[in-house]
Amino acid sequence: MWSDTKVRDVVRTPLITVNVSDNVRYVAKVMVEKNISGVLVVDSGKPVGIVTERDLVAKILASDKAPENIKAGDIMSTPLITVDIDKPLSEAVDLMNRKKVRRLLVTEQGKVVGIFTQRDVLALERVCGYCIKPIKPRLVSRPEEGEITVTCSCGVIYHLDCAKTVGYCLNCAQKIVAEIIYPRPEDTASG
Repeated sequence: MWSDTKVRDVVRTPLITVNVSDNVRYVAKVMVEKNISGVLVVDSGKPVGIVTERDLVAKILASDKAPENIKAGDIMSTPLITVDIDKPLSEAVDLMNRKKVRRLLVTEQGKVVGIFTQRDVLALERVCGYCIKPIKPRLVSRPEEGEITVTCSCGVIYHLDCAKTVGYCLNCAQKIVAEIIYPRPEDTASG
């Protein structure tokens, strides 16, 4: 499936960081503002851990602790699980499964340069939000002949013909096309 794909082809940069002494309320705000599920924790510029949505839920929300009184260093997950930028993508996905983690920090020459997440894995194999048929993976630089897609602001992707049929996103109900094409009765299954 990803035989020639390397981690460098999918790594996301820049890496968002917080300081080990930042309070958890600030950490949560950064995650919301950047629309990310985890943030790297640094101490004097050196990566020391990661705070994830799960850390916030399990270690703060499920307890009676006040987020403004807890530091990122108190709830961060360690050790950091890393993968080299030149490793095959399949090896990175296997590492995520074996370590039971949703994100890997990506290193180049021993330095953390980015992140690879479970969301990135899912984005590699996209399907139409209406017909559920595959859409060309994002690693391919050009879509197949005739394959045109429309992406809603919520992130759901549709084949253009499907988008013209539904008109509004099935996920968030936003209008996704200006022109709706209704199929002829003889072109439908009930036709």
